[in-house]
Amino acid sequence: MLKINSGHRLKRFPSWLRQSVRTDAGVAETKGLLRELNINTVCQDARCPNIYDCFSRKKCTFLILGNSCTRSCGFCAIETRRDPALPDKEELFNIKEAVRRLGAKEIVITSVTRDDLDDGGAGHFADCIRGLRQADAGLGIEVLVPDFLGKADPIEKVVFAGPDIFSHNIETVPRLYNKVRPQAAYQRSLDVIRYAKGLDRGILTKSGLMAGLGETRQEVREVMQDLRDAGCDIITIGQYLRPVPRCLEVKEFLHPDEFNRFSTWAEEIGFTRSECSPFTRSSYA
Repeated sequence: MLKINSGHRLKRFPSWLRQSVRTDAGVAETKGLLRELNINTVCQDARCPNIYDCFSRKKCTFLILGNSCTRSCGFCAIETRRDPALPDKEELFNIKEAVRRLGAKEIVITSVTRDDLDDGGAGHFADCIRGLRQADAGLGIEVLVPDFLGKADPIEKVVFAGPDIFSHNIETVPRLYNKVRPQAAYQRSLDVIRYAKGLDRGILTKSGLMAGLGETRQEVREVMQDLRDAGCDIITIGQYLRPVPRCLEVKEFLHPDEFNRFSTWAEEIGFTRSECSPFTRSSYA
């Protein structure tokens, strides 16, 4: 069984949070390809519990703009640095090659937060979207972006590059922002989604929320309503699992029935699509 590094002993994990480790040929091939092309993935850098399932199916979420973040969110395993390396100009070419060799029809691109860059890395996102479109016009592209400090120009750069899905995660309820996302702002994240939707009414907007950090059920519902009011089309809700000891502790393991309740709420509130389950993640549902 897979022991998720949460600071808890495995016996404290409920049965629905236990997974089998898959080390088949697909996992080895995907890891080898990413290593060969020097590509970062959120699957590896953020220590996602779904990595074996995704890699066995030759799927991954590309992490651009390096693997060091300028922020220090309490839930994330990615390294924090004030002066990350400059964006790699070869990254797009390597991702294009990976997409080709993996035979991917749909991909997700996310990034670390780069507050040190004038546009937060938005131009790099846009270059990736356009470059991948040129290589395969039929490729489905989802981007999961940071908040770009709430600036309009970076959001415009990404939206006008033409992704199929524009995603930005709200992550948690407003009351917990100070410890979960200390350098972010709840209203700012809502405004990112609202502004993107206003730029292109046809684009699908998406956001993700973690459960188990100490939020109440009523707070979850209120966040869901706020997201829908901001123009969010798709919502994902998954169980928070502590990736490394320095991260925040899990306050509660929610039963799958609770996630079914969230799905019901999502339908009532009017989301186009929702994915809510213990192992749901922004790019894994």
